Amino acid sequence: MVRAVVLVLVFAVAAVAQRKGRHERWPFGNDGNAAASMLQKRDLFNLGPLGAKAWDADRPEPSAERASGRQRFENGGERGEDVGPKRLLVRALFGGGPAQKAGLRLDDVIVGVDGRDFQGGCFAPLADAILRAEAKTGKLVLQVERAGKALSLTVKLKKLGKAASNPEAGKQRDRLLKAACAWLADHQQGGGFPETLGGTNGAVVMTCLAGLAWVSVGSSLKKGKHKAELNSAVSFVLRNLGTSRSLGDTGANWDQTTWGYAHAAIFLGELQLAGGSKKVAGELQEIADILCKRQEASGGYGHGPGGRNALGYIELNILAAYVLCGLSLAEQNGCEVDAQVVDKLLGYCRESAGEDGGVGYATGPGQKGMGNIGRTAGTWLGARGLGRGGDPFPQRMKAYVQKHIAAITDGHASLQQHILLAGIAAAALGGEVEQAYWDGGLRRDLTLARAPDGSFHPRPWHESLLMNSNTDVSMGEVWTTASWAIVLGARGTGRRGGLPGLCGGR
Repeated sequence: MVRAVVLVLVFAVAAVAQRKGRHERWPFGNDGNAAASMLQKRDLFNLGPLGAKAWDADRPEPSAERASGRQRFENGGERGEDVGPKRLLVRALFGGGPAQKAGLRLDDVIVGVDGRDFQGGCFAPLADAILRAEAKTGKLVLQVERAGKALSLTVKLKKLGKAASNPEAGKQRDRLLKAACAWLADHQQGGGFPETLGGTNGAVVMTCLAGLAWVSVGSSLKKGKHKAELNSAVSFVLRNLGTSRSLGDTGANWDQTTWGYAHAAIFLGELQLAGGSKKVAGELQEIADILCKRQEASGGYGHGPGGRNALGYIELNILAAYVLCGLSLAEQNGCEVDAQVVDKLLGYCRESAGEDGGVGYATGPGQKGMGNIGRTAGTWLGARGLGRGGDPFPQRMKAYVQKHIAAITDGHASLQQHILLAGIAAAALGGEVEQAYWDGGLRRDLTLARAPDGSFHPRPWHESLLMNSNTDVSMGEVWTTASWAIVLGARGTGRRGGLPGLCGGR
Protein backbone atom coordinates (compact mmCIF):
# COMPACT_ATOMS: atom_id res chain seq x y z
CA MET A 1 0.00 0.00 0.00
CA VAL A 2 2.80 2.40 0.94
CA ARG A 3 4.62 1.56 -2.30
CA ALA A 4 1.44 2.28 -4.30
CA VAL A 5 1.06 5.69 -2.59
CA VAL A 6 4.69 6.51 -3.34
CA LEU A 7 4.22 5.61 -6.99
CA VAL A 8 1.09 7.77 -7.20
CA LEU A 9 3.02 10.69 -5.71
CA VAL A 10 5.90 10.19 -8.12
CA PHE A 11 3.57 10.23 -11.12
CA ALA A 12 1.72 13.26 -9.74
CA VAL A 13 4.96 15.19 -9.34
CA ALA A 14 5.97 14.19 -12.87
CA ALA A 15 2.61 15.40 -14.20
CA VAL A 16 2.96 18.76 -12.41
CA ALA A 17 6.51 19.10 -13.75
CA GLN A 18 5.23 18.45 -17.25
CA ARG A 19 2.46 21.06 -16.89
CA LYS A 20 4.96 23.59 -15.54
CA GLY A 21 7.14 22.93 -18.53
CA ARG A 22 10.28 21.57 -16.89
CA HIS A 23 10.55 19.52 -20.04
CA GLU A 24 8.19 19.29 -22.97
CA ARG A 25 9.70 16.44 -25.02
CA TRP A 26 13.03 18.25 -25.06
CA PRO A 27 15.46 17.76 -26.71
CA PHE A 28 14.42 15.21 -29.35
CA GLY A 29 10.67 14.90 -29.10
CA ASN A 30 10.85 11.67 -27.09
CA ASP A 31 8.73 12.66 -24.10
CA GLY A 32 11.55 14.66 -22.55
CA ASN A 33 13.69 11.58 -21.96
CA ALA A 34 17.17 12.67 -23.08
CA ALA A 35 18.53 9.24 -22.20
CA ALA A 36 16.11 7.45 -24.52
CA SER A 37 17.42 5.16 -27.21
CA MET A 38 18.98 6.92 -30.17
CA LEU A 39 16.44 5.13 -32.36
CA GLN A 40 13.62 6.97 -30.54
CA LYS A 41 14.97 10.47 -31.14
CA ARG A 42 13.07 12.58 -33.65
CA ASP A 43 14.78 14.53 -36.42
CA LEU A 44 13.37 18.01 -35.70
CA PHE A 45 14.04 21.59 -36.82
CA ASN A 46 15.59 23.60 -33.99
CA LEU A 47 14.31 27.17 -33.67
CA GLY A 48 17.40 28.76 -32.19
CA PRO A 49 17.39 30.44 -28.75
CA LEU A 50 13.57 30.46 -28.75
CA GLY A 51 13.78 27.02 -27.15
CA ALA A 52 11.49 25.06 -29.47
CA LYS A 53 11.74 22.30 -32.04
CA ALA A 54 9.31 21.52 -34.81
CA TRP A 55 8.46 19.21 -37.69
CA ASP A 56 7.35 20.22 -41.18
CA ALA A 57 3.57 20.44 -40.81
CA ASP A 58 3.11 19.68 -44.52
CA ARG A 59 5.15 16.47 -44.49
CA PRO A 60 3.98 13.09 -43.11
CA GLU A 61 5.43 12.63 -39.66
CA PRO A 62 7.79 9.64 -39.34
CA SER A 63 7.63 7.20 -36.48
CA ALA A 64 10.12 7.74 -33.68
CA GLU A 65 10.80 4.01 -33.81
CA ARG A 66 13.20 2.76 -36.49
CA ALA A 67 13.99 -0.89 -36.99
CA SER A 68 17.67 -0.34 -37.69
CA GLY A 69 20.33 2.34 -37.96
CA ARG A 70 21.86 0.43 -40.88
CA GLN A 71 20.43 2.17 -43.92
CA ARG A 72 22.01 2.47 -47.33
CA PHE A 73 21.57 5.89 -48.92
CA GLU A 74 20.19 5.96 -52.44
CA ASN A 75 20.38 9.45 -53.91
CA GLY A 76 16.95 9.79 -55.44
CA GLY A 77 14.06 12.23 -55.52
CA GLU A 78 14.17 16.00 -55.56
CA ARG A 79 16.43 17.62 -53.01
CA GLY A 80 14.83 21.04 -53.31
CA GLU A 81 16.21 24.22 -51.82
CA ASP A 82 17.59 24.29 -48.31
CA VAL A 83 15.19 26.96 -47.08
CA GLY A 84 13.16 25.15 -44.41
CA PRO A 85 9.45 24.32 -44.06
CA LYS A 86 6.63 26.81 -44.64
CA ARG A 87 4.71 25.64 -41.56
CA LEU A 88 6.33 24.39 -38.35
CA LEU A 89 4.48 21.91 -36.13
CA VAL A 90 5.84 22.34 -32.59
CA ARG A 91 7.03 19.02 -31.21
CA ALA A 92 9.38 19.95 -28.33
CA LEU A 93 9.82 22.91 -25.96
CA PHE A 94 12.71 23.88 -23.72
CA GLY A 95 11.24 24.14 -20.22
CA GLY A 96 11.21 27.76 -19.07
CA GLY A 97 12.62 28.93 -22.41
CA PRO A 98 11.56 32.10 -24.24
CA ALA A 99 9.05 30.31 -26.50
CA GLN A 100 7.30 28.55 -23.65
CA LYS A 101 7.21 31.74 -21.56
CA ALA A 102 5.56 33.47 -24.51
CA GLY A 103 2.78 30.87 -24.47
CA LEU A 104 3.84 28.57 -27.31
CA ARG A 105 2.48 25.05 -26.85
CA LEU A 106 3.09 21.60 -28.27
CA ASP A 107 1.04 21.03 -31.46
CA ASP A 108 0.95 24.75 -32.31
CA VAL A 109 1.81 25.51 -35.94
CA ILE A 110 4.15 28.46 -36.55
CA VAL A 111 3.45 30.05 -39.94
CA GLY A 112 5.45 33.29 -39.80
CA VAL A 113 7.46 35.79 -37.79
CA ASP A 114 7.27 39.57 -37.38
CA GLY A 115 4.37 39.84 -39.83
CA ARG A 116 6.12 37.83 -42.55
CA ASP A 117 4.86 34.37 -43.44
CA PHE A 118 7.14 31.45 -44.27
CA GLN A 119 5.99 30.96 -47.87
CA GLY A 120 9.62 31.16 -49.02
CA GLY A 121 10.80 28.83 -46.22
CA CYS A 122 11.30 29.49 -42.51
CA PHE A 123 15.10 29.45 -42.16
CA ALA A 124 16.04 32.93 -43.35
CA PRO A 125 13.13 34.95 -41.86
CA LEU A 126 13.35 33.17 -38.51
CA ALA A 127 17.13 33.56 -38.21
CA ASP A 128 16.92 37.22 -39.29
CA ALA A 129 14.21 37.90 -36.70
CA ILE A 130 16.30 36.30 -33.94
CA LEU A 131 19.40 38.32 -34.84
CA ARG A 132 17.33 41.51 -35.08
CA ALA A 133 15.71 40.87 -31.71
CA GLU A 134 19.02 40.21 -29.96
CA ALA A 135 20.72 43.21 -31.59
CA LYS A 136 17.91 45.80 -31.40
CA THR A 137 14.37 45.14 -30.26
CA GLY A 138 14.66 42.39 -27.64
CA LYS A 139 11.57 40.64 -29.01
CA LEU A 140 9.97 38.99 -32.01
CA VAL A 141 6.39 38.02 -32.82
CA LEU A 142 5.42 34.52 -33.96
CA GLN A 143 2.34 34.02 -36.13
CA VAL A 144 0.74 30.82 -34.84
CA GLU A 145 -2.22 28.58 -35.69
CA ARG A 146 -3.77 26.77 -32.74
CA ALA A 147 -6.78 24.50 -33.17
CA GLY A 148 -7.83 26.42 -36.28
CA LYS A 149 -7.42 29.86 -34.73
CA ALA A 150 -4.77 32.44 -35.61
CA LEU A 151 -2.85 34.20 -32.85
CA SER A 152 0.35 36.17 -32.29
CA LEU A 153 2.85 35.40 -29.54
CA THR A 154 5.53 37.88 -28.49
CA VAL A 155 8.78 36.12 -27.61
CA LYS A 156 11.29 38.06 -25.52
CA LEU A 157 15.02 37.53 -26.04
CA LYS A 158 17.93 39.09 -24.24
CA LYS A 159 18.89 42.38 -25.89
CA LEU A 160 22.64 42.18 -26.52
CA GLY A 161 23.39 45.15 -28.74
CA LYS A 162 24.78 45.62 -32.22
CA ALA A 163 27.41 42.85 -31.83
CA ALA A 164 24.66 40.21 -31.90
CA SER A 165 24.10 40.89 -35.62
CA ASN A 166 27.29 38.96 -36.42
CA PRO A 167 27.30 35.95 -34.09
CA GLU A 168 30.41 34.48 -35.74
CA ALA A 169 32.62 37.40 -34.66
CA GLY A 170 33.46 39.73 -31.79
CA LYS A 171 31.67 39.81 -28.46
CA GLN A 172 28.76 37.65 -29.54
CA ARG A 173 31.08 34.92 -30.81
CA ASP A 174 32.87 34.98 -27.46
CA ARG A 175 29.55 34.71 -25.60
CA LEU A 176 28.39 31.74 -27.66
CA LEU A 177 31.77 29.99 -27.43
CA LYS A 178 32.01 30.50 -23.67
CA ALA A 179 28.47 29.21 -23.13
CA ALA A 180 29.04 26.13 -25.33
CA CYS A 181 32.28 25.24 -23.52
CA ALA A 182 30.56 25.66 -20.16
CA TRP A 183 27.69 23.41 -21.30
CA LEU A 184 30.18 20.74 -22.39
CA ALA A 185 31.96 20.98 -19.02
CA ASP A 186 28.64 20.56 -17.18
CA HIS A 187 27.84 17.41 -19.17
CA GLN A 188 31.22 15.70 -18.88
CA GLN A 189 30.96 12.41 -16.98
CA GLY A 190 33.94 10.39 -15.79
CA GLY A 191 36.17 12.42 -18.06
CA GLY A 192 34.11 11.58 -21.15
CA PHE A 193 30.50 11.70 -22.26
CA PRO A 194 27.58 9.25 -22.33
CA GLU A 195 27.65 6.72 -25.14
CA THR A 196 25.37 7.26 -28.11
CA LEU A 197 26.10 6.16 -31.69
CA GLY A 198 29.36 4.19 -31.86
CA GLY A 199 29.33 3.13 -28.21
CA THR A 200 32.60 3.71 -26.34
CA ASN A 201 34.41 4.59 -29.56
CA GLY A 202 31.80 7.28 -30.27
CA ALA A 203 32.25 8.64 -26.75
CA VAL A 204 36.01 8.87 -27.38
CA VAL A 205 35.37 10.87 -30.56
CA MET A 206 33.00 13.26 -28.78
CA THR A 207 35.44 13.69 -25.88
CA CYS A 208 38.19 14.62 -28.35
CA LEU A 209 35.92 17.19 -29.99
CA ALA A 210 34.94 18.69 -26.63
CA GLY A 211 38.64 18.80 -25.74
CA LEU A 212 39.39 20.70 -28.96
CA ALA A 213 36.68 23.21 -28.04
CA TRP A 214 38.27 23.78 -24.62
CA VAL A 215 41.70 24.16 -26.20
CA SER A 216 40.31 26.71 -28.66
CA VAL A 217 39.33 29.04 -25.79
CA GLY A 218 42.85 29.06 -24.40
CA SER A 219 42.88 26.18 -21.91
CA SER A 220 45.60 23.54 -21.65
CA LEU A 221 46.66 20.83 -19.22
CA LYS A 222 48.42 23.49 -17.16
CA LYS A 223 46.23 26.58 -17.31
CA GLY A 224 42.87 28.01 -18.28
CA LYS A 225 39.26 27.69 -17.13
CA HIS A 226 38.92 24.16 -18.52
CA LYS A 227 42.24 22.76 -17.33
CA ALA A 228 40.53 20.19 -15.09
CA GLU A 229 38.16 19.06 -17.84
CA LEU A 230 41.07 18.64 -20.26
CA ASN A 231 43.06 16.51 -17.84
CA SER A 232 40.00 14.32 -17.27
CA ALA A 233 39.34 14.13 -21.01
CA VAL A 234 42.90 12.97 -21.73
CA SER A 235 42.58 10.20 -19.15
CA PHE A 236 39.25 9.08 -20.60
CA VAL A 237 40.54 9.04 -24.18
CA LEU A 238 43.73 7.14 -23.38
CA ARG A 239 41.82 4.68 -21.19
CA ASN A 240 39.24 3.88 -23.88
CA LEU A 241 41.13 4.16 -27.17
CA GLY A 242 40.77 1.04 -29.29
CA THR A 243 37.63 -0.21 -27.52
CA SER A 244 35.31 -1.80 -30.05
CA ARG A 245 31.85 -3.12 -29.32
CA SER A 246 30.60 -6.17 -31.19
CA LEU A 247 26.97 -6.08 -32.36
CA GLY A 248 26.41 -9.77 -31.93
CA ASP A 249 27.70 -12.76 -33.85
CA THR A 250 26.76 -11.45 -37.31
CA GLY A 251 30.01 -12.35 -39.04
CA ALA A 252 30.40 -8.68 -40.02
CA ASN A 253 33.30 -6.39 -39.18
CA TRP A 254 32.00 -3.68 -36.84
CA ASP A 255 35.41 -2.35 -35.75
CA GLN A 256 35.33 1.45 -36.13
CA THR A 257 38.20 2.34 -33.83
CA THR A 258 40.26 4.18 -36.46
CA TRP A 259 37.83 7.07 -35.93
CA GLY A 260 38.88 7.20 -32.29
CA TYR A 261 42.61 7.07 -33.05
CA ALA A 262 42.36 9.79 -35.72
CA HIS A 263 40.41 12.15 -33.46
CA ALA A 264 42.73 11.40 -30.55
CA ALA A 265 45.74 12.38 -32.66
CA ILE A 266 44.09 15.70 -33.54
CA PHE A 267 43.00 16.42 -29.97
CA LEU A 268 46.26 15.44 -28.27
CA GLY A 269 48.26 17.20 -31.00
CA GLU A 270 46.49 20.54 -30.53
CA LEU A 271 46.62 20.09 -26.75
CA GLN A 272 50.35 19.47 -26.90
CA LEU A 273 50.85 22.65 -28.93
CA ALA A 274 48.81 24.53 -26.31
CA GLY A 275 50.99 23.20 -23.47
CA GLY A 276 50.95 19.46 -22.99
CA SER A 277 53.10 16.98 -21.13
CA LYS A 278 55.68 14.27 -21.79
CA LYS A 279 53.00 11.65 -21.24
CA VAL A 280 50.81 13.10 -23.99
CA ALA A 281 53.80 13.39 -26.34
CA GLY A 282 54.62 9.71 -25.90
CA GLU A 283 51.04 8.62 -26.45
CA LEU A 284 50.84 10.80 -29.56
CA GLN A 285 53.75 8.94 -31.19
CA GLU A 286 52.13 5.60 -30.38
CA ILE A 287 48.82 6.73 -31.90
CA ALA A 288 50.59 7.96 -35.04
CA ASP A 289 52.31 4.58 -35.38
CA ILE A 290 48.98 2.76 -35.07
CA LEU A 291 47.40 4.97 -37.72
CA CYS A 292 50.28 4.33 -40.11
CA LYS A 293 50.05 0.56 -39.58
CA ARG A 294 46.30 0.60 -40.25
CA GLN A 295 46.64 1.87 -43.80
CA GLU A 296 45.01 -0.45 -46.32
CA ALA A 297 47.01 -1.88 -49.23
CA SER A 298 45.13 0.52 -51.50
CA GLY A 299 46.48 3.51 -49.59
CA GLY A 300 43.07 4.40 -48.15
CA TYR A 301 41.55 3.87 -44.71
CA GLY A 302 38.55 1.94 -43.42
CA HIS A 303 36.54 2.34 -40.23
CA GLY A 304 38.90 -0.09 -38.51
CA PRO A 305 41.04 -3.16 -39.15
CA GLY A 306 39.54 -6.49 -40.15
CA GLY A 307 38.55 -6.17 -43.77
CA ARG A 308 35.20 -5.27 -45.28
CA ASN A 309 32.65 -3.82 -42.90
CA ALA A 310 29.02 -4.84 -42.47
CA LEU A 311 27.96 -2.91 -45.59
CA GLY A 312 30.58 -4.57 -47.75
CA TYR A 313 33.17 -1.87 -48.29
CA ILE A 314 36.47 -0.78 -46.71
CA GLU A 315 37.78 2.63 -47.69
CA LEU A 316 36.02 5.95 -47.11
CA ASN A 317 37.82 9.23 -47.60
CA ILE A 318 36.03 11.26 -44.93
CA LEU A 319 38.03 9.12 -42.50
CA ALA A 320 41.18 9.59 -44.61
CA ALA A 321 40.77 13.33 -44.03
CA TYR A 322 40.78 12.89 -40.24
CA VAL A 323 43.75 10.51 -40.41
CA LEU A 324 45.76 13.04 -42.44
CA CYS A 325 44.89 15.79 -39.95
CA GLY A 326 45.89 13.53 -37.06
CA LEU A 327 49.21 12.61 -38.67
CA SER A 328 49.87 16.29 -39.39
CA LEU A 329 49.35 17.21 -35.71
CA ALA A 330 51.63 14.37 -34.64
CA GLU A 331 54.38 15.51 -36.98
CA GLN A 332 54.02 19.13 -35.89
CA ASN A 333 54.71 17.95 -32.35
CA GLY A 334 57.94 16.22 -33.35
CA CYS A 335 56.59 12.71 -33.86
CA GLU A 336 57.95 10.55 -36.66
CA VAL A 337 55.39 9.96 -39.41
CA ASP A 338 56.16 7.58 -42.28
CA ALA A 339 56.34 9.76 -45.41
CA GLN A 340 55.45 6.77 -47.59
CA VAL A 341 52.15 6.38 -45.74
CA VAL A 342 51.35 10.04 -46.40
CA ASP A 343 52.33 9.76 -50.07
CA LYS A 344 50.21 6.66 -50.55
CA LEU A 345 47.20 8.17 -48.75
CA LEU A 346 47.32 11.38 -50.76
CA GLY A 347 47.69 9.27 -53.89
CA TYR A 348 44.54 7.33 -53.00
CA CYS A 349 42.60 10.56 -52.36
CA ARG A 350 43.91 11.99 -55.65
CA GLU A 351 42.74 8.88 -57.51
CA SER A 352 39.25 9.34 -56.06
CA ALA A 353 39.06 13.03 -56.93
CA GLY A 354 37.63 14.81 -59.94
CA GLU A 355 39.51 17.29 -62.09
CA ASP A 356 38.22 20.09 -59.87
CA GLY A 357 40.10 18.68 -56.85
CA GLY A 358 36.98 17.54 -54.96
CA VAL A 359 37.85 14.38 -53.00
CA GLY A 360 35.52 11.48 -53.81
CA TYR A 361 34.03 8.93 -51.40
CA ALA A 362 36.56 6.26 -52.43
CA THR A 363 37.98 4.82 -55.66
CA GLY A 364 35.33 2.20 -56.39
CA PRO A 365 32.69 2.34 -59.15
CA GLY A 366 30.32 5.24 -58.58
CA GLN A 367 32.53 6.64 -55.81
CA LYS A 368 35.13 8.55 -57.82
CA GLY A 369 34.89 12.18 -58.84
CA MET A 370 31.95 12.93 -56.53
CA GLY A 371 33.69 15.50 -54.35
CA ASN A 372 32.18 17.33 -51.40
CA ILE A 373 33.32 20.07 -49.05
CA GLY A 374 33.82 17.96 -45.91
CA ARG A 375 36.12 15.35 -47.45
CA THR A 376 38.05 17.93 -49.46
CA ALA A 377 38.43 20.50 -46.69
CA GLY A 378 39.67 17.90 -44.21
CA THR A 379 42.09 16.31 -46.67
CA TRP A 380 43.48 19.71 -47.65
CA LEU A 381 43.95 20.72 -44.00
CA GLY A 382 45.89 17.52 -43.33
CA ALA A 383 48.04 17.85 -46.44
CA ARG A 384 48.88 21.46 -45.64
CA GLY A 385 49.70 20.58 -42.03
CA LEU A 386 52.13 17.95 -43.30
CA GLY A 387 53.94 20.52 -45.42
CA ARG A 388 52.35 19.36 -48.70
CA GLY A 389 50.19 22.45 -49.30
CA GLY A 390 52.24 23.59 -52.29
CA ASP A 391 51.95 20.29 -54.17
CA PRO A 392 49.69 20.19 -57.27
CA PHE A 393 46.89 18.04 -55.80
CA PRO A 394 46.58 20.00 -52.52
CA GLN A 395 46.53 23.17 -54.61
CA ARG A 396 43.55 21.79 -56.55
CA MET A 397 41.87 20.82 -53.29
CA LYS A 398 42.42 24.35 -51.98
CA ALA A 399 40.77 25.82 -55.07
CA TYR A 400 37.80 23.46 -54.59
CA VAL A 401 37.46 24.50 -50.94
CA GLN A 402 37.58 28.18 -51.84
CA LYS A 403 34.83 27.72 -54.42
CA HIS A 404 32.54 25.39 -52.44
CA ILE A 405 33.16 26.53 -48.85
CA ALA A 406 29.44 26.90 -48.02
CA ALA A 407 28.15 23.88 -50.00
CA ILE A 408 27.44 21.99 -46.79
CA THR A 409 24.36 20.06 -47.94
CA ASP A 410 26.31 18.51 -50.81
CA GLY A 411 27.92 16.32 -48.15
CA HIS A 412 26.89 12.88 -46.95
CA ALA A 413 25.96 11.03 -43.73
CA SER A 414 26.55 13.83 -41.20
CA LEU A 415 25.71 17.45 -41.99
CA GLN A 416 27.53 18.52 -38.82
CA GLN A 417 30.75 16.87 -39.96
CA HIS A 418 30.79 19.00 -43.10
CA ILE A 419 29.95 22.15 -41.11
CA LEU A 420 32.92 21.34 -38.88
CA LEU A 421 35.56 20.57 -41.51
CA ALA A 422 34.52 23.40 -43.82
CA GLY A 423 34.40 25.77 -40.85
CA ILE A 424 37.96 24.93 -39.80
CA ALA A 425 39.15 25.32 -43.40
CA ALA A 426 37.36 28.68 -43.62
CA ALA A 427 39.13 29.84 -40.47
CA ALA A 428 42.46 28.62 -41.86
CA LEU A 429 41.97 30.49 -45.15
CA GLY A 430 40.41 33.59 -43.57
CA GLY A 431 39.44 36.72 -45.48
CA GLU A 432 36.91 36.39 -48.29
CA VAL A 433 36.68 32.61 -47.96
CA GLU A 434 35.77 32.78 -44.29
CA GLN A 435 33.22 35.52 -45.05
CA ALA A 436 31.75 33.41 -47.85
CA TYR A 437 31.31 30.50 -45.41
CA TRP A 438 29.20 32.60 -43.05
CA ASP A 439 27.36 34.58 -45.71
CA GLY A 440 26.54 31.38 -47.62
CA GLY A 441 24.07 30.16 -45.00
CA LEU A 442 26.19 29.17 -42.02
CA ARG A 443 25.39 32.32 -40.02
CA ARG A 444 21.74 31.35 -40.42
CA ASP A 445 22.45 27.74 -39.43
CA LEU A 446 24.53 28.82 -36.42
CA THR A 447 21.66 31.01 -35.22
CA LEU A 448 19.04 28.28 -35.61
CA ALA A 449 21.29 25.59 -34.06
CA ARG A 450 21.47 27.42 -30.74
CA ALA A 451 19.45 26.52 -27.64
CA PRO A 452 18.72 28.64 -24.53
CA ASP A 453 21.19 26.65 -22.39
CA GLY A 454 24.23 27.32 -24.60
CA SER A 455 24.16 24.00 -26.46
CA PHE A 456 23.81 23.55 -30.23
CA HIS A 457 21.47 21.15 -32.00
CA PRO A 458 21.18 19.36 -35.38
CA ARG A 459 18.44 19.76 -37.95
CA PRO A 460 16.90 17.74 -40.78
CA TRP A 461 18.33 18.09 -44.28
CA HIS A 462 17.56 16.45 -47.62
CA GLU A 463 19.44 13.21 -46.86
CA SER A 464 18.05 12.71 -43.36
CA LEU A 465 14.52 13.43 -44.61
CA LEU A 466 14.96 10.87 -47.39
CA MET A 467 16.38 8.20 -45.08
CA ASN A 468 14.24 8.91 -42.00
CA SER A 469 17.50 8.80 -40.05
CA ASN A 470 19.90 11.56 -38.98
CA THR A 471 23.42 10.64 -37.80
CA ASP A 472 23.74 13.98 -36.00
CA VAL A 473 20.57 13.30 -33.99
CA SER A 474 21.83 9.81 -33.11
CA MET A 475 25.15 11.28 -31.94
CA GLY A 476 23.34 13.86 -29.79
CA GLU A 477 23.92 17.34 -28.38
CA VAL A 478 27.56 16.88 -27.36
CA TRP A 479 28.50 16.16 -30.99
CA THR A 480 26.81 19.27 -32.38
CA THR A 481 27.76 21.55 -29.48
CA ALA A 482 31.45 20.64 -29.61
CA SER A 483 31.55 20.92 -33.41
CA TRP A 484 30.03 24.40 -33.51
CA ALA A 485 32.30 25.51 -30.64
CA ILE A 486 35.37 24.35 -32.60
CA VAL A 487 34.24 26.31 -35.67
CA LEU A 488 33.75 29.44 -33.54
CA GLY A 489 37.06 29.03 -31.71
CA ALA A 490 39.32 27.70 -34.49
CA ARG A 491 41.12 30.96 -35.19
CA GLY A 492 41.24 32.14 -31.60
CA THR A 493 41.23 35.79 -30.56
CA GLY A 494 44.53 37.56 -30.97
CA ARG A 495 47.11 35.49 -29.11
CA ARG A 496 44.49 33.58 -27.16
CA GLY A 497 43.33 30.07 -27.95
CA GLY A 498 42.58 28.82 -31.42
CA LEU A 499 43.78 25.67 -33.13
CA PRO A 500 47.19 26.55 -34.63
CA GLY A 501 47.94 22.98 -35.70
CA LEU A 502 44.93 22.86 -38.03
CA CYS A 503 44.70 26.55 -38.89
CA GLY A 504 48.37 27.56 -38.87
CA GLY A 505 50.14 28.55 -42.04
CA ARG A 506 52.71 25.80 -42.30
